[in-house]
Amino acid sequence: MDFDIETWVPYRCDFNPITTNSLFSDSLGRIAEMAMRLGSELLYMWNDEDCPVGTLVPENLIRPHFSPDGHKGFSIVFSYSKGMEKVLHGMEGAGELFGAGITLCGIWKSSLLLDECKVLVAASTNPLFDCGEFLIALTLALDASTRQAAGNVPYFAEKFGFRRCSIPYETDDITELLISSLLTDFELDETRRLIGPQRELSLDNY
Repeated sequence: MDFDIETWVPYRCDFNPITTNSLFSDSLGRIAEMAMRLGSELLYMWNDEDCPVGTLVPENLIRPHFSPDGHKGFSIVFSYSKGMEKVLHGMEGAGELFGAGITLCGIWKSSLLLDECKVLVAASTNPLFDCGEFLIALTLALDASTRQAAGNVPYFAEKFGFRRCSIPYETDDITELLISSLLTDFELDETRRLIGPQRELSLDNY
């Protein structure tokens, strides 16, 4: 998935990530606030009745326009977090009108790749899908999931700015990586006898 954003959009450090969504609609502002409590962020939403909305397309507040690619249906994009993944997975299991998954997203500005990050996407092309009902269900699911989450993250993001900094392997478990490293470097005495000891760097040129 690729997003081509306007040159003036403050991608790296955004001082109004929630307010921008709130200006599109109160429900999107509420969803954006709760998503941030789960370590995620509402980046983009599109349906075939309205222009794209979200923090990546704030220009649509001033100059609403439809995407020229002829996309039909509905899609909503969140930055990846395990909490947000659990919410969308639970909602997806409750019906068959939409699907959800993880993908790699490229953020482009003036033909320059600013960032590549993992995102969560929920999408539907089912004619029976109702965007309004989905947003209500999403709000309820997020509300249930954020009761124990930190409530001060959205406040500080709005007051001091939200710096987007993607980590390529943010879904990796450090413990699992250490175990994998040990297994990869594991040597038996018989193996060492056949292939010899590990080669050492020559110091002749130093």
